[in-house]
Amino acid sequence: MKRLLVTMSDETHEGLRELAFRRKTTMSRLVVAAVEEIYEDELDAIEAQKGLDDFLSDPERGISIQDYIAKRRSAVRS
Repeated sequence: MKRLLVTMSDETHEGLRELAFRRKTTMSRLVVAAVEEIYEDELDAIEAQKGLDDFLSDPERGISIQDYIAKRRSAVRS
């Protein structure tokens, strides 16, 4: 686990403090949750772009949506 120092305006700090109080949690947990949510969205977008770039570089390696669904169904049954 790593620590990070964050600087914010007095107004943002006060709002975060109030929100943490109302939710009965810590300011730190709110900040970490917000960062993780944004990070996950961005990471998903990066992975999707990599997949698209990979497909576009060699479309023959791709499979149809029907084949993909059939593959997923057989994996779920196993």
